[in-house]
Amino acid sequence: MSANSDNSSQSKQLTLGIGLLLLFVLIYMIPLGNRPLSIPDETRYAEIPYEMLTSGDWITPRLNGLRYFEKPPLGYWLNAISISVFGENNFAVRFFSALSAGLTTLLVYLFTAKISISRRTALLAAFIHMTFFEVYAVGSFSVLDNLLTLFLTAGILGFYLAVNEENKSKNENKTAWIYWLASGVSLGLAFLTKGFLALAIPVIVMVPWLIWQHQWRALLVKGWLVVLIAVLIVLPWGIAIHLQESDFWHYFFWVEHIKRFTAENAQHKAPFYYFLVLLPVLAFPWFSLIPAAFAGLKQNENSPETFRFLWLWLIAPFLFFSASSGKLLTYILPCFPPMAILMAIGLSRYLQKKDVHLFRWGVLFNLLFLCLSVTAIIIIQLFNLKFTLYHADEMAKLLILLAAFFIAIAGGVIAYRSNSANIRLLSVGLMALPVLTLMQFAIPDIIKQSKSPEIFINEIKPSIDKNTVIISDSAMLRALGWYLKRSDIYVIGKGEVAYGLSYPDASHRFLDAQRFSAMLKNKGTHTAVLFCRKSCPEKIMALLPVDAKKRQYGKFLSWSIN
Repeated sequence: MSANSDNSSQSKQLTLGIGLLLLFVLIYMIPLGNRPLSIPDETRYAEIPYEMLTSGDWITPRLNGLRYFEKPPLGYWLNAISISVFGENNFAVRFFSALSAGLTTLLVYLFTAKISISRRTALLAAFIHMTFFEVYAVGSFSVLDNLLTLFLTAGILGFYLAVNEENKSKNENKTAWIYWLASGVSLGLAFLTKGFLALAIPVIVMVPWLIWQHQWRALLVKGWLVVLIAVLIVLPWGIAIHLQESDFWHYFFWVEHIKRFTAENAQHKAPFYYFLVLLPVLAFPWFSLIPAAFAGLKQNENSPETFRFLWLWLIAPFLFFSASSGKLLTYILPCFPPMAILMAIGLSRYLQKKDVHLFRWGVLFNLLFLCLSVTAIIIIQLFNLKFTLYHADEMAKLLILLAAFFIAIAGGVIAYRSNSANIRLLSVGLMALPVLTLMQFAIPDIIKQSKSPEIFINEIKPSIDKNTVIISDSAMLRALGWYLKRSDIYVIGKGEVAYGLSYPDASHRFLDAQRFSAMLKNKGTHTAVLFCRKSCPEKIMALLPVDAKKRQYGKFLSWSIN
């Protein structure tokens, strides 16, 4: 009877695991090619890898032929491989980003299964991580934060498991050495993804934990071993880029790391509490259940060192990114794996109680949020406040979005009324899944006309030949390079390519008003096309001939000059 019970339990867990895998494919992978690429990030991470493929230079990242030193090359390498396998399409550009989110979820499952008695808790942790709004939203776009989070998660967990293995035995432990190696390799790959941040985050997590645990040997000896392994992973490319571009490391360290973190005029500047205020949305639909999870975590805490580690892994990076002058929503993505693990353990314990009022209050909060969101959408649509969300020919999209919200609300009602712990938790996920899945197919044109110039560029593309002079502001540069397959575009606004334009062999690519005027006079019989987002500089506009043909698609503008 006991054997049959174990087999039945294993069968259910296998079924749930397969269900999670299918869910990942359904909500993450299948929609990847459905919508156009967004500027600036997605077109950047399409164009730079494409240039690596076509130029054969896999050492120096270049954006439209200009040196681009903001990030190391691993993300570009992987996207280049994806493009070479799947073709030059939106799915290929986003593939490794979504895959990284899925592999991070797998690590969350494996670690939770190792530290938890119940594998069902591990499946719950994976489910929670996969359905966090922030994890999904970032995972369905082509940005480097997913890849960074994957390698940071692997590196931090490898370090923790190595320390635990060594504590089990006084003799040399082969398993511990495997974990040390995995940690160092992972952090080296994290460095190749986003630079020195890959070392800073593990340090602020593991050093306080090791001190707390009085693990001085691991701190003073093995910590440096992990760093050494990471350095060896980075070293081949690090030497190659130095030999090819001798000033790379100076720019990359001082400008892209030190100044970006501390500068008063940092990009995307926001107050210290920025992430804390937005966390309820970023961690939807699970944030409202934190009181219930916390109540569960206070029960029967058998492994205090593990929970100290998890809390430090969650809180230290969150405070670190909050202290940064510049902030983007994607920065705190590495905080979500430990949050998912803690919430899964806490909720699993809490829902074993008869009195689950904290859980129900959390569900009511989610229902209120969803109802307010639906109300806001309807009011904006009916009363045309500042802008119309959906135009008359987009009513099908509006109905899809509203249907998603109503299914989510139904999930909340089920979560509130059910007496089954499994149904309660699955229904909370249902409060996010319909919106996460269907919103891909309900993006209003007003957003595409602001963030996705693909349709606009493809409409003009037939009138552009290899002799056409292309001029762009900094906002449109990446997209034009990707869609037109041109790496000789002139720019009228430096933006993020200012450093690349500072090189003598690239300075001619920048056109101020005087150079722009000379370009128009000397272009001969060739056509010139000027692209801008929102508006072009007034000094440039004043030089356009009166017969320049203007085209517009939302916020994207062009002028054809014969």
